[in-house]
Amino acid sequence: MARKKYQPDRTDFLINTEWGIPQEDLSKKEAHSSGKKLFQKRWVTREEKRRLQEEHAAYSSIRNTGILLIIGSGLLLINLFFLLKSSVSAKMIWAFFELVYAVALLAAGIGLFRFVCWGRNIALFIFLSFLILPFTPLLGNDKGAPVLMIIGLTGFYYLLRRPARKIFSPAAAEEDSPPVRPGKSVLLWIVYAILALAVLFIYFTFDLHRAGKRAAAVCQSARQGTSVEDFLANLPPENYRIIQVDDRVIIVPRAGMGRHACIVFHDGQKITGSKTGFDD
Repeated sequence: MARKKYQPDRTDFLINTEWGIPQEDLSKKEAHSSGKKLFQKRWVTREEKRRLQEEHAAYSSIRNTGILLIIGSGLLLINLFFLLKSSVSAKMIWAFFELVYAVALLAAGIGLFRFVCWGRNIALFIFLSFLILPFTPLLGNDKGAPVLMIIGLTGFYYLLRRPARKIFSPAAAEEDSPPVRPGKSVLLWIVYAILALAVLFIYFTFDLHRAGKRAAAVCQSARQGTSVEDFLANLPPENYRIIQVDDRVIIVPRAGMGRHACIVFHDGQKITGSKTGFDD
């Protein structure tokens, strides 16, 4: 029975050929005596198994990424349906933004599932936007931004590592290319790690600084003698979380992971004082 191949025309990949010997055609004793290993119920050499595992992992990661993008497109379309029925301000702008992203995710997912280059290129733009959007006002207050950035970095890794680049490159272009030294894969991991740490450090530093400024601004606006009810009514709920405890109100900016806060003291009706706090 012919084995299903990821890219039948790419026979430069061992996994796209009729590789190995079926398990039932060779006894375990004969296979071990000739140094063969079992991979997906077929006997192969040690070098063939290493190569097949690498190629299988590359193809599977690309296809799984495509499936996840398609699922993400469906979730966005479901959210778009509820968004259009809601009374959110500027919902048409958000609806247009979600529709564009849903179409892009769907196209990229289908392209990756079929291992075509245009699908990879669209996906790279999507993952790049995941690294940029958290620094824009659009998603500036979203606590899920770090997760979005991690997804972007992970997507870049799976689509730009050497086996994936080879999958999306024409076979002829790869035949003449010089072999990649093993040390490059280690260097690539180091570069990705440094990039991830740098991006996360910049983001968290910016987020904490912004939260500190917001908490200080709230405390400055909490003037003694002001009605507590009127003061709290002026705080937008999308930017602050309000916690009322006995004779004080803790106002926590939604940015900064809840580390900064403004504590406002009152006598039940009027503000008596305020101070900023930091949860270390």
